[in-house]
Amino acid sequence: MDLNSDNLVLIVSGAGLLILIILIFYIYLKDKEFYQKTQRLEKAIETISKEIYKIRKSIQENEMHNEFTNSTLGTNIKNEVKNNLNTSLSNLYSHIQNIKETLDKDRDYFEEKIITLEGKVREFGHFSNGGNDIDEKRIVSMFQDGWSVDSIAKELRIGRGEVEFILKLADIK
Repeated sequence: MDLNSDNLVLIVSGAGLLILIILIFYIYLKDKEFYQKTQRLEKAIETISKEIYKIRKSIQENEMHNEFTNSTLGTNIKNEVKNNLNTSLSNLYSHIQNIKETLDKDRDYFEEKIITLEGKVREFGHFSNGGNDIDEKRIVSMFQDGWSVDSIAKELRIGRGEVEFILKLADIK
């Protein structure tokens, strides 16, 4: 009876460990996919911004060489078209900025979730820190070099609270 319960505990803990490993692998794949999509979107945004710049420059050059600008009607039409185009481009640019901000927030959210998950995995004691021991001197020097607390936490893959605690102990913050 005692041997069966030991086997059952080993099987259950092994299954739990397997589920945890699968979950970590799944999160890793999703994060990688999200990162790739973000990179593609950033390239698309950059391309759109370049096109907007080219369009604005082309409009300005065409305005200088256009005979139609001499007439009052031409000036009114030109101003109306220019205002409409600028409004449309400004709206497009603000929408792109909103999308970029949303993506940045989502990336930050997923990075925090990964850090939290890594912390929980470390709490189980099944995995070592893998060389992620907190180097207090490095945190202090990074902060003194102008890094923010959030940037240090993301770079070292530790919690924001840990960074603040170490800086507080060093009488820096």
